[in-house]
Amino acid sequence: MAAQLVIDIGNSRVKAGLVEEGALQESFLVASPEELTQWQGYQVIFIDTRGDKHWRAVLAALEAEELTRARPLPFPTLYSQELGADRAAQLIAAWAAQRFPAAVVSLGTAFVLDYLDEQGTHVGGIISPGAHLRLRALAENTGRLPRLSLTPVEAHLGRDTASALRAGALHGLGFELQGWLSLLPAHTTLWVCGGEYALLARYLPSNAIFAPDLTLKGVWLWWHYLHDGSASGG
Repeated sequence: MAAQLVIDIGNSRVKAGLVEEGALQESFLVASPEELTQWQGYQVIFIDTRGDKHWRAVLAALEAEELTRARPLPFPTLYSQELGADRAAQLIAAWAAQRFPAAVVSLGTAFVLDYLDEQGTHVGGIISPGAHLRLRALAENTGRLPRLSLTPVEAHLGRDTASALRAGALHGLGFELQGWLSLLPAHTTLWVCGGEYALLARYLPSNAIFAPDLTLKGVWLWWHYLHDGSASGG
């Protein structure tokens, strides 16, 4: 099988992975569309959350194949056609592991949780602002609150505006995450991905499976299912 490049164009970053012999060999961030031109001649598969014209033009030149929710999924779902391609890819990777019930938690620009029941059916999920987005929303929709970067905080109560904002964003999301997880069956397999994982790991149970390349793996499994009828990768 020829080497393939799988790409996840997210809201905040673009991540790519090299697949050889049906296995993801490495993953890396792509800073600009021009970096993709070095992959001329590779089979390129991508999902796109952002819809940026510059990225899409370069991918069109590479004759890349886009996966969208309009394409069939290997798992049954009760969700509408509005299910994002990134969530679909993550769910495919979790579904392929066949450890049900299962939940997929993505901790990025948005906090997203999706649930697969005992039979592997996707019954739905939730979408909530991520920690960075909470800080941004407060800065952009108030008169005096500053725009801050998110850094780790230990104290639950801040002693100035900056520390109060950071505590509210980070711990507030952490408590929300724990609340949603408490509603799941105790034996649920929990898959976690996303760039804010390190900041929120303390709020996750010890049996959570951190899978930073879950989306990229799911993109390839999705493509494999569409072309070969299997989402097992083999």
